[in-house]
Amino acid sequence: MLVNSTRFGELEADESAIFTFPMGLLGFGKLRRFIVLDHREDSPFKWLQSLEDPDLAFIITDPLYFKRDFHIAVRRQEVGVIEPENEEDLVVSVIMTVPADPQQMSANLLAPLIFNMSNRKAMQYVLTDSRYPVKYFVLQASPGGFSEPPAGPNDMLRSISLR
Repeated sequence: MLVNSTRFGELEADESAIFTFPMGLLGFGKLRRFIVLDHREDSPFKWLQSLEDPDLAFIITDPLYFKRDFHIAVRRQEVGVIEPENEEDLVVSVIMTVPADPQQMSANLLAPLIFNMSNRKAMQYVLTDSRYPVKYFVLQASPGGFSEPPAGPNDMLRSISLR
């Protein structure tokens, strides 16, 4: 399918690459279908491009790139709308804000995105505790900047667990 995008022009998107957000995103409840695009091959960033609004694209990333202790524990019923069967199918990303001054780059750790890779459903999950902020200033809090997150099923660091 062809997708119009203000930022990327016309894109070819395979139906199997589309993520459905049954509840939309905060402030964008009517927009439900998105694709994830690589920013660059060597970049920790990706783009979450709306298929329904060509002007809307968010920068997202894995929070483990800059905050190794980021972890959320969710109840299965709280994320029931994305129908998780296995914890391993879930991937967490956070929405980034990247202003002209890179020192002000921030991540929304309070409302991460949870992607179910097995059925291509996703949601924005608002945490009820306040240990993570809406604006986590990445370069100020992590002077070393971004590092490669752990990879593979045997790594102890995982950003989500189901209860």
